[in-house]
Amino acid sequence: MYMAMLVALTLAFPSCNVEMELGNNTLEYRERTAYLCSYDWQDDWYDDYGLHHFQVLRFYANGTGEDFIRIQDARGRWEEYTYTFTWDWYDAFYTSIRLNYGGGDYSYMDNIRLGEGRMECLLDGAAVCFYSY
Repeated sequence: MYMAMLVALTLAFPSCNVEMELGNNTLEYRERTAYLCSYDWQDDWYDDYGLHHFQVLRFYANGTGEDFIRIQDARGRWEEYTYTFTWDWYDAFYTSIRLNYGGGDYSYMDNIRLGEGRMECLLDGAAVCFYSY
């Protein structure tokens, strides 16, 4: 009896072959990675000492990236730093990124919201908004 019912259900409801795939090669992974890697992401702010910080993040589809920082004081003197990193999506929903600067130095971008030329996130716990250009 049960075998006949199983055969009848199998014939009545053929498999949909729906795949749940996480990681590389999913549509969402490709779309979010393509959007992230299509722009340079910039932010600027003043710290408590009146120093102007300008930062640009560049993400590449091969999992590498660059972090450019320029710090300028009120007199116009400035210093520039360029760091390289490797990156990966740090969760299955593509809302967190881990940046590996090497030597055990990591940064984390969490609660990422991408769209309309903006990337809002928590960068190491601080709320930031990067703009595309």
